[in-house]
Amino acid sequence: MIRFLAADLDGTLLTSSKTITPSTQQVLIAAQQRGLTIILASGRPLYSILPFAEQLELQKHHGYIISYNGSLVWDCPKGKAIKEQAIPKDIIPELAKVVKEDFHIHGYKGNNILIQGKPDEWSKYISRANKMPLIEVLDFAKAITEPQHKCLITGSPRRLWHLEKRIKAQFEGSLSVCRSESFLLEIMPKGVDKAIALQELLHRVGGTKEELLCCGDGYNDLGMMLLAGISCAPRNAKKPVKQAATYVTDSNDKDGVAHAVQQYITL
Repeated sequence: MIRFLAADLDGTLLTSSKTITPSTQQVLIAAQQRGLTIILASGRPLYSILPFAEQLELQKHHGYIISYNGSLVWDCPKGKAIKEQAIPKDIIPELAKVVKEDFHIHGYKGNNILIQGKPDEWSKYISRANKMPLIEVLDFAKAITEPQHKCLITGSPRRLWHLEKRIKAQFEGSLSVCRSESFLLEIMPKGVDKAIALQELLHRVGGTKEELLCCGDGYNDLGMMLLAGISCAPRNAKKPVKQAATYVTDSNDKDGVAHAVQQYITL
């Protein structure tokens, strides 16, 4: 019996216009009323996930949020973090040095996104998607004054592939690196991954992976898809994700997650 649903947001639960449809909202709230626990698992900051958690009534139905790909786990009813990891402060200047003029490095300050230099098209996309303003800074390392659960690097997909290899080699012992989009590199503390955070959370609440349904579309979802008893990829998912999934459901614009819940969950 499936008791838990872990769902990615962008490209999975959210439509192309970054919303949850009324029909999906209705299905997921009804499923929670019958005993399903929902876990929103995203690379997004907590600030930009909370409105969707409120829309799905996760606070009322004992849901959770895995944000920054797993470096922060949030208990919705209690309104507090139950796990937090940050990039070591002394690594931020080293990381910023590796990012040359062809790329942009981003971090977080309050409910804003810091960016070194002028924003590119991808930086503006991230700002719009998260509904968080961009603040341009001249010296990224000096501007970072808060613990960073994650940093972002944007750039041309082909050139970013080479930078990804370099960062993985240079910071192998201290950072986790993943690609969520072809233009977007996500940098987290070592050992951070959605699958690891999800496994720890299941252990904490007395659940098992056999009781878990995962829905995701991106490369950073692969780990949790392979962990789950059943995994569903929307039709718009990346090819490796669809290949790893138990089942390919409808696209994110056609209530794919809701259809997966209706097909696999009987509570």
